[in-house]
This record gives sequence, structure tokens and C-alpha cells, in this order.
Amino acid sequence: MSSQTKAKLPVIDLSMENLKPGTNSWSLTSNDVCHALEEYGCFIARYNEVSSEELHDAIFQASDELFDLPMETKVLNVSDKLGFGYAGNYKSMPIFEAIGIENGATIEGIQSFTNLMWPSKNNNFCKTATLFSKLLSEIGNAVLRMVFECYGVEKYSDSHIESTTHLLRFIKYCASKMNESNIGLHPHTDKDFLSVLDQNQVKALQIEMKGGEWIEFEPSPCTFVVMAGDAFTVS
Repeated sequence: MSSQTKAKLPVIDLSMENLKPGTNSWSLTSNDVCHALEEYGCFIARYNEVSSEELHDAIFQASDELFDLPMETKVLNVSDKLGFGYAGNYKSMPIFEAIGIENGATIEGIQSFTNLMWPSKNNNFCKTATLFSKLLSEIGNAVLRMVFECYGVEKYSDSHIESTTHLLRFIKYCASKMNESNIGLHPHTDKDFLSVLDQNQVKALQIEMKGGEWIEFEPSPCTFVVMAGDAFTVS
């Protein structure tokens, strides 16, 4: 990676009062969202509906419980889609581990995954993951509607959202051992339309700007990174 810049990502308030289509607040927020995605490819979102400290703590406690499962259990989560199953034990990325839940915005998808990981049931994990994923999908859907509207194709937003599936992905970075690489993921772009990331206040994410400079994301409580993927680009 090239040298880092002190530039900061734009922060956009996605609280409920700004998410009412047809209002002046909606229009202003939509313009801010589109400008941020065009200039940076991402932005920092504040969203009151997921600002509950209790919920935030609960989802990361659930994440710890998930990664503490035996390896023979975690590898049962397989998928023919890249990134949708279990990923880990890479020599080039020894501290990286991830577990994806396909159809992660639905109770059916999360329940099926929970039953696979915990055959004896884990209602708390299922409930917490369902609530958190549902709220994060609301952020993503709102951003999609804003972008479609800004480009004058809002009539297609509903059909696009209805045809979209969501991946809920838990990622863990372990502390590197002596003489071991401390790289979690190598530089990459996401292949999907949109990603909503919660860093759990861990300072690790770096984002490349148009000119090749890298911004180091400064996490803060109750904020998320909304990032456009390759499928959202136009030529």
C-alpha cells in the first residue's frame, strides 16, 4: 500500500428523521450519500436504530461464541459461493477467519445456520443475529433507494431490493505470532453492490482513494462504514 493521507471519510446521519422518502431531509441526505460514494466509494453512517450499546455488545458477544466453536463444527458451514461459508487457515493470511450466513437478513437463513452450528439450539444467538442483521439491511436498503433516486431510476429500486440476498459475515483477526504476518485481508474490492461494516471500534480498516492515497478509518461507537462494491460501479 502507498502512504496514508490524513483525509477523513464523510459522516452522514442516517437516523430515522432523514430516512422518510419525499421529505427535504431525505433529498439532502440522498445528495450527500451519492456524492460520498462518487468521491470516496464509501462513507461513515450514523444510525440511531442500531446505536443501542446493549445490542452492539450482544452481537459481538455472539460473534465470540461463534468463533469459539470447535474447528470441526465451523467447517460444516460450506457454500459454493466464495465468501459465503467458512474461511480461514490461509498461510498468506494466518490471522484471518470468517464465517458467512447466507440469506442473513431472514429469520429462516439465520435459524438454519444456528441449527447447523448448535444442533442443541442457541436461541440467543439466533435472536441477536436476526435483529442486528435486519437493522443493517435497513441501512443498505435506504442507501440503495437514495442512489436509485439520485440517478433517476427509482422505479427499479423496489424490484432490485426484492431480488437482493444478504450475507451476514462475521470476521475475526487474531493477534499475530512472532515472525507471522499481521495482514488480515490483502487489498481488494468487494464484488457485491453494497457492504455495511461494523469494526467494533477496532482500528484496522484502510481505504484507497482515487489518487492512490490510503485513508485509515478511525472507528467510533455506533458508526458503520457503508461501502459501494464493484457491482455498483458504472463506466
